[in-house]
Amino acid sequence: MPSPAASASATRSVGPLKGRPPKQTILSPSKSINPDPSAHPRTNPVGALSTLLKLLSSLSTRVGRCQYKLTPAEHALSLHLVSIIDPYVYQGAKTLSTVVSAQAKLIISGLVYQPTEILDSIMSFLDSKRDLLNVALCCKHLHDVVFPRHFEYRFIRCKVSSISVWNHLLVNHSLARNVRRLEIVDERSSASTAIMPRGMVVPRGINKRDTDLESTDDELGMHKKQERYLGLVLQRMSGLKELKWSCNHSPISIEHIWPALLMRCATLDMLEIADNLVFTSKGSEGDDATGSSGGESDSEREDGSGPAVLPMSTLTNAVFKSTRHNYGARKNPEVSRITEILSRCPSLKNLQVTFVRPTRSQIGHLPPVNELLEGRWSNLTGLSLSGVHCASTTNLSDFLSEHHQLESLHLDVAGVHNLDLRLDTLPRLREIAATKDVLNAILGCSLSSGEGALRPIESVKGFKLSGIHATVEGKHVDHELLHNLKKHSSTLHRVELVGWHDMDDVKKLASSLPGLAYLDLGKRLNINTNRGGVVGPVTNFEEWLEVLLTLPELRALHGVKFFYEISTHNIPNSSINPAIVSTASTPSPATIHVQATGTMPASFGDSLVAAKIQSQMSLMDRSRMKKNDWTASMLVWRCPKLRRVDYWEDGSSRIIVLTRGPGSLPTGGSGDQGVDGGEATVRESNKVRWEVRRVKSV
Repeated sequence: MPSPAASASATRSVGPLKGRPPKQTILSPSKSINPDPSAHPRTNPVGALSTLLKLLSSLSTRVGRCQYKLTPAEHALSLHLVSIIDPYVYQGAKTLSTVVSAQAKLIISGLVYQPTEILDSIMSFLDSKRDLLNVALCCKHLHDVVFPRHFEYRFIRCKVSSISVWNHLLVNHSLARNVRRLEIVDERSSASTAIMPRGMVVPRGINKRDTDLESTDDELGMHKKQERYLGLVLQRMSGLKELKWSCNHSPISIEHIWPALLMRCATLDMLEIADNLVFTSKGSEGDDATGSSGGESDSEREDGSGPAVLPMSTLTNAVFKSTRHNYGARKNPEVSRITEILSRCPSLKNLQVTFVRPTRSQIGHLPPVNELLEGRWSNLTGLSLSGVHCASTTNLSDFLSEHHQLESLHLDVAGVHNLDLRLDTLPRLREIAATKDVLNAILGCSLSSGEGALRPIESVKGFKLSGIHATVEGKHVDHELLHNLKKHSSTLHRVELVGWHDMDDVKKLASSLPGLAYLDLGKRLNINTNRGGVVGPVTNFEEWLEVLLTLPELRALHGVKFFYEISTHNIPNSSINPAIVSTASTPSPATIHVQATGTMPASFGDSLVAAKIQSQMSLMDRSRMKKNDWTASMLVWRCPKLRRVDYWEDGSSRIIVLTRGPGSLPTGGSGDQGVDGGEATVRESNKVRWEVRRVKSV
C-alpha cells in the first residue's frame, strides 16, 4: 500500500500546476488577416493602415526562406491597402487623431497637399509651357511634379530618324500622353538653322546618338523601322493637339502615318504639312514607289473600313504647303489628297494651301483647286490660297458667297478674271490680300443691310499701283480701286503694296486714306538701281515730307529709305554700354543713335563718352550722322506719330525706331536752375532719338 506522501506526489504530478495557464496554440498574425481585398473597404483608411502594419510585422516572425517574403495573395492585398492609404497621406495628422480638441485641430488643405497622382493629372490640363512654369515656381513639390514629366514633353521637335526619342515615348506611355505639340523636321535640317534657331527640341536624358535601335544594314528596313516606331508613338499621344510635318526628303510620307494619326483625331487641333507628296494624286507613281512601306495598301485606304473614315471633329487649323525641293514633286500636281483630308474636318476655321514650284523646274502646271472649292465649312473664318489655279470663276464665286463667316481672305489664284459675286458676299471681311481685279470685285460688291453699309475692312494687301501713265479709254487704271479704298477709309488702317511706280501713286493713295497707321509700299518698279541693285536713300525728301503731312496717324512706313548708312568699324567697344553707337552732333533738336537688339533699353552715357566716340569716327560718318539727325527731326516734326521706318540695308531684319521723350536730366545742384536751365530742360524733353533694332521673325 503506497504511503500518503507518494500518493500526494502522484496527485500533484497529474493535476495542473498552480499559477500557470493552460498551453494554447498561438496563430501567426498573417493567418488572422483576410486576404480578400473586398473585405477591406476604401472608406476605412485607418483600418487599412492597421492591417498593413500587421501584415508587415508578421514577416519577421516567419522562419526559413519565407522570411520577409509575401505570397501572391498578400502582395495583391498590400497594393490594395496602399491605394486606400495614399490619398490620405497628407491628411494623416487629421485622420489618425482620435481625440483632438477643436483649438488644436490641424487643418491641411490646398493644391500643394494633394497626392502626387492627382497633381500629375491636374497638370495634364495645362497645355502652355508658360503656365506650367508659373505653377512650378510656386513651391518645390509642384516643381518636382511639373518638370520631370510635363514641361519638357509639351513640345518636341526632331527628325523621323530619331528612334531613340520614339523608343523613349513607347516605353513610357504616361510621358507620351503629355506631348501637345510635335514637329517632324526634314532629315537634311541641321542642328540650328534660320528656320529653327534653337535646333532640335527633345527631353533631357534621351540618348541622341546612334543606338542599337538605329543601326541596321538595310536602308529600306531602317525606314520601315522608323515608320513603325513613329506610328506606335502617335497612337499613344492621346493629348496631341498640334502636328507639323516637314519631312520632305524621306520615303516616309504623311500618307503612311495617316492611319495612326487618325487615332488621335479626337484631340488634334492644328495640322501643318509641308510635303510635296501631299500635292500628288492618289494613284501616282510616287505612291507605287514608296507605298510598300506604308503598312496598308491604297485599296485598304480607299474603302470605308478602318480608322480612315473617322471624322476629325476638333481640327480647326489646317496648313498644306509644298517645298522648293525636287523630291516628291510632280509636273501635274493635284489637291485630291488635301480635299480628302478636309472632307473629315467639319469644324475647320482656318485653311491655308500654298504651292511653290521646285527650284530646278520652274515650268509646270499649277494645281487646280476646283475640287477643293466644292467643300463647305460653316465655321471657316480664314482662307489662304496661293500658287494655285482656278479653271472656273463660278466655283470661286459660289464658295465665297456661301461662307459668310470669312474674316481673312488671301487669294493668289491664277485664272481668276471678272469675278461676279452675289449680293451680301463676305459681310464680315476684315483682312484681304488679292490682286487689283479681285479687290475691286469684293470691295465693290454691295451689302443687303443698307445703301451705305460697308464691310469692316482693316487691312488690304497684295496689289500694285500702275503709275500715272496707265490709262484705259481716258480713265486711270487705279481709279476704281482708289475709289473703293476711300469708301472704307473709316476702318482701313493698314495697306501693304507689292510695288509702285512714281510719287503720284503714293500721293493719290495718301489722299484717299488719310487715316492710315501702317503703310508698306513694297518695291519701286521700273527704276534703275546702282551698286548691284541696292536702293539708296531718297533724293526727294521734301516731297516725301509733303506726303507725310497728309498722314497724321501714320506710325510705320516701309518700302522707302530715308537714312544714310553709317559704318561702325571705327566705333570702340564701350565698357559702359556696348549698345551705344554715337551721340547727337547737332545742338537742337538733339538726336541719339543707338544700336539695340530686341527691345533692350539702352543707356546713353555721358557727354565725355559721346565725345570720345565721335572723335574716332571718319569725316564721312560724321557728315552722314548729321544728315540722319536732321532727317529724324524732320520726320517727327511732319508726322508726330511716326515710329518705324526702314533700315539702310535690305534683308537685315532691322528697322529704325523714332522715339521722343525725356532725356538725361541734369542731376545735383541747388535746384534753382534759372531761365537758361529751364530752357535746357525743355530742349531735353523734346529730344528725338533714332534707334536701330532687330525685328523678331514670327
